[in-house]
This record gives sequence, structure tokens and C-alpha cells, in this order.
Amino acid sequence: MVFNKTEKQERAYLQQVISILKNTINHADVSVKDHVDTLAEYKDYLWSNKDIDPHEIRSMRESILNHFALGESVIDKRKRLGKILDIPYFGRIDFKEGMPSSKVMPVYIGIHTFYDPESKTNLIYDWRAPISSMFYDHELGEADYISPAGEIKGDISLKRQYRIRNGRMEYMIESSLTVHDDILQKELSSNADDKMRNIVATIQREQNRIIRNEDAHALIIQGVAGSGKTSIALHRIAYLLYAFNGSISSKDILIISPNKVFADYISNVLPELGEETVPETSMDQILSGILDNKYKNQTFFEQVNELLTKPAPGFIDRIQYKASFDFISQLDRFILHVENNYFKAVDVKLTKYVTIPAEFIDEQFRRFNRYPMRQRFETMTDYILEMAQIQYRVTVTTAERNLLKKEIKKMFAGNNDIQLYKDFFAWIGKPALFKMRKNRTLEYADLAPLAYLHMALEGSNTQNRVKHLLIDEMQDYSLIQYKVIQKLYPCRKTVLGDASQSVNPYGSSTADMIQKAFVTGEVMKLCKSYRSTYEITEFAQSIRANDELEPVARHGEKPQILKFKNQDDEISGIANLLSVFKKSNNKSLGIVCKTELQAQELTERLKSYTDEVYFLSSQSSAFVNGIIITSAHMAKGLEFDEVIVPQADTKNYHSEIDRSMLYVAVTRAMHKLTLTYTGRLTSLINI
Repeated sequence: MVFNKTEKQERAYLQQVISILKNTINHADVSVKDHVDTLAEYKDYLWSNKDIDPHEIRSMRESILNHFALGESVIDKRKRLGKILDIPYFGRIDFKEGMPSSKVMPVYIGIHTFYDPESKTNLIYDWRAPISSMFYDHELGEADYISPAGEIKGDISLKRQYRIRNGRMEYMIESSLTVHDDILQKELSSNADDKMRNIVATIQREQNRIIRNEDAHALIIQGVAGSGKTSIALHRIAYLLYAFNGSISSKDILIISPNKVFADYISNVLPELGEETVPETSMDQILSGILDNKYKNQTFFEQVNELLTKPAPGFIDRIQYKASFDFISQLDRFILHVENNYFKAVDVKLTKYVTIPAEFIDEQFRRFNRYPMRQRFETMTDYILEMAQIQYRVTVTTAERNLLKKEIKKMFAGNNDIQLYKDFFAWIGKPALFKMRKNRTLEYADLAPLAYLHMALEGSNTQNRVKHLLIDEMQDYSLIQYKVIQKLYPCRKTVLGDASQSVNPYGSSTADMIQKAFVTGEVMKLCKSYRSTYEITEFAQSIRANDELEPVARHGEKPQILKFKNQDDEISGIANLLSVFKKSNNKSLGIVCKTELQAQELTERLKSYTDEVYFLSSQSSAFVNGIIITSAHMAKGLEFDEVIVPQADTKNYHSEIDRSMLYVAVTRAMHKLTLTYTGRLTSLINI
């Protein structure tokens, strides 16, 4: 007999679960109040009895700490229960283990586990629990999952999905597929929120394999545009926090994200899944930090902007060379050359009667080769003085010790990072590949190699506190940057991106290149695109074909290409499109320009038509809903109900980097896409 067979029974059961949840929340509230009252009593007692003996104080302190810890635990539980009250669960499977004595067990799946102490049963299972994996991986019939006790085999006799909002069931679907297409289509057709949301109700089988992968030391995810790779990576973090509870917490994880806006855009997902927000940083911050923020440097955004406008002579060649495997192997050879040739020992007069011979000093430099080169001076000084005191029976003053250390340091010709880096290019016979910009500003492509060189000489200052590193937009980082990351963060990693969406094709990396840079790593692919309608995905394929991409069969209107007589007409046409958007049910519209300067100028011009536009720049720190005007670089990773791509003419979009920007721009659209232009349409669109 099926438990809760009809939809009417399911609706009644939902209200029953909500009632039990509310009772549990009320008990938790009472418990929290009791703990607060008890702590207040302890405080009053201590305040009123200042002369109580130390043993009693110690005993009370322990009681206070215990009450505080218990109170914290109850508050956490209360928060969790509050989160699941609106949507207690989204799926159900009926599972019977393969033994004859086993009974059919209904398994309701939600964001969190809910155990009812009265009936002593799990009313809801966490989506990350081993048994819940069957909901994503299996259809009706034979099924299995890996439990802590080993593999459990059995049979799924029923599978249902629900849409529950504010404690009310909107609909229920009998599902024989992994995640029923009706549910997926309904979710994909909905409007974009102001932040990325959790997708636990619609995780697909190939996505679930990535989320639950516990074996890979470095998991490299190549995902096509709209495949949900960032969301999947965040769900993977939530899964790892659940699976390794006790050995890893959210503060032990670090996300390298492309910019502050993107970090804000994804900031909802983990809290929605009941986990704390994870610290985030950028590649620029990491590299500058290694170099003690000593040097002015071009940012990645500035590098891309220059490539899009007017690159300086030789700029592209310099970026390309510094992103190659050959560059890394040459740099490694140079570091060996520095080790063998940059230390020139000379005699040092330690005291009036004692001179330390150059040969002995050189011997010590070689002896301490386990230390990075610049870290040897201190140890060498101590060892040489120890030997001198034994051999010559002298007492060395602090001034003499400092003098010796100073003299030894001077013998090493590699104490200046910039000079050493210049020497490298002279050593390989290519001095033109290093160019300092105005005001002694480093080019962005030089920041990682300089950090790599610095770490080799100074030591890597390994960040062992980070137990899992998440790197998004992997294609935008060069091989030398990955080498620096590998030295700095030897922990497990999840690396994700799309080679087709590089905003810097001259210095980008593919999944295979990253795997080679990390030496060890498993590449997994996400080929199905969920974000855009079939028509928009097909249009994007005409700009940059990707044979691996599979569009989801969700249909909508064809992308529009609108031609205008002149720029004024184009601005007026865009303003009309904004009026149509405001009357529609769509919530977000992105006007995605090629460069930030174009986005800024367009914002100014559109303000005479409407003040409801928001300019998203490289200096912005938060994502907002509504009408956003931004550059393709800043739009990466974001999605909008509608997208307008202005100036889609041959003059604005013509080079390979322009193709990347155009591809990124059009793949931000979920439901509607419009391109506007004057003159001739860009030849990068192959229609």
C-alpha cells in the first residue's frame, strides 16, 4: 500500500509536517528563553556574591559555558527549522531494500534533515544524505546508494516532485525520470532573481556526480555557457561541508571570484543551503599579497580593456609568451641558474684577528640548500658564528653578527625582485618581453611570474588553513597563475569555467592545460545548457560553435537584430525596448556593451529617457535587479531575463577577443535577446 497515495493525502500530510515543525520551533524558542534566563541568574548571583570561594566560581564558569554552548546549538537548530518551514521538502522516493523482510520506506527530501523526536523518525532527509542521492541518480526500478555501512541495493517504486511555497503545495508531479522535465521547464521559465538561488529541486544526474565527487584532489569542471557550473560548485561546497562535518567548516574554504559584484551575486546560495558564507578573494589580491603590495600594477580588468581598445606595441606577444608552458620551464631553469651563479662569496673580516674564508661561506650556502635562497642568510650566519666560536674561541658581539649577516646578504645578487626578473629576460635573450609602464607600473601578465620568482627565493608561505579552494572563471587565469596557486594552496580544489568564454584569449587556459599545471586533477564536463531558450542558444552557436553543447528544448522568441540609421536612433530604439520591458513580467534586463567606457556613455545618454538604469562598473560591489548597463567582462557569470547588445556593428565587433565578448554578452540572456546596430552588422554572427 502506498503511503499518501493521492494529492489530497499529500496536501494533508504537508500540513501535518508543518504543524510538527511549528511545535518543534515553539519548543526551541522556550528552550532558548530558558537558557537566556539561566545565564542571567548566574550573572546576577556572581554580581551579588563577590566573596564566593574560587572552587564555586570555577564550577559556575563551567556551567555558564555549557549553558552557552547548548543555547548556541538550540539557536542554530531554530534557524534551520525556520528555513525549512516555507519549503519543507521538494521530492519523494519510496524505496525498498533488497532483503525479503524489508518494508517500503517513503523518503521525503528537502534542504535539511528533520527528525521528529516523538515518532522517532526522519520526516525529511537532507538532499545531501546518501539515501537522497537516489532521487537524482535513479528512475523507477532497481536503485542503489553508498551508505556509511556500504552499498545498499533495492527498488524505487514511486517518485514524486512537489513545488511548495510558503507552506502551500502549488503542484505535485509523478516522476519516472531523474528530474521530471515539467518541473525543470517550469523552473527554467521563471524570472531571474536579484541573486543566484539554490537549485536542489532540479539537480540533474551529471551535475549530481560533480557535487558528490569526494575522490578528486583537483576537480576541474569544463561547463558550457548556462550549464549551472557556478551553482553546482557552490552546491558541491555545501555537500562537502555536510559529508566532512567536523573536519571542515565554511571558514576553511576560500573562493577566488572574478570581482566583487559576482561575489555578491552568488552570496545567497550557501546561506539558503543552511551553510555559512565562505570567504572570497581575487587573483589580483592574492598575487599582490605575495609581493607585499609593493608594486603598482595593471589589473586584469585594465589588461582586458586595453586589449579591447588599443593594445600597446608587443602587448599581445608579451601576454601570450607569459601564458605558455615554455615560459614556466624557462623560469624554473633560471631559478636553478640563480642558485648556482648569483651567490659570490668573499672573505669577511669578523674581528681584528678572525677572517671567515670565502670558501667556507660558499660551502654553507650550498649546505643549507633545503632553505629558499633568501632564507639561508640567517641560518648561515648562526652556523658560521658557532663554528668560529668553537675554532677561534672568540666571543662575537651583536654588532659583529649583524655585520656578518649583512655582508653575506650582499654576496647574493638576487635580492631585488624586479632586477632579477629583468635579468631573466636578458638571460633568455628576450629583454623586450619585459616592459614597465608609466609610473613604474607592472603589466598584469608580469604579476604572477614575479610572485612565482619571489616565492622560489623567499619561501611560499603555504596557506594550510585553507582546506578547499574554489576557483571560478578558470579560463581567465594563466598557467603561471595556477603554478603560484598550487604552491600557495596545496589543498583540494574545485576549478570551473568555460574555455569558450575567455575575456582574454591570449592568456587563457583550457581544462586540459590546468590539469597539466596541477599534475593531478580530474576533468568533468557539463555539456547541457539550461539558461537560455533553444533559439538564443542556437544564435550564440552562430557566434562561437561548441560541438559539445546540448541545448535544453525550452522554446521562446527568436533573437531580434534591429538596424538603425544613426546612433541617436539606436539610443531611442533602446529606450523603446526599455519601455516594453517595464510593461512585461520580466524582472531583469542587462544591456551588455563591449567595453566599460561604452557602457558608461550609454548610461549617460539613456538617462534623458529614464532614470531607472543602473551602471555596473569594475568598481561596483553589489548586484542589483532591474535595468543594468555593464561591460561583457563584468557580465560574466550573471544572467538576465532579457539582454540587449548595442553597437553590434562590424566596426565595434571584429577581432577574436571581440568574438569572445559578443559570445559572453548574448549567453547572459534567459528568455529574450535583442541586438542593435548602425552601419554594417558584425561579420562575427554567422547567420
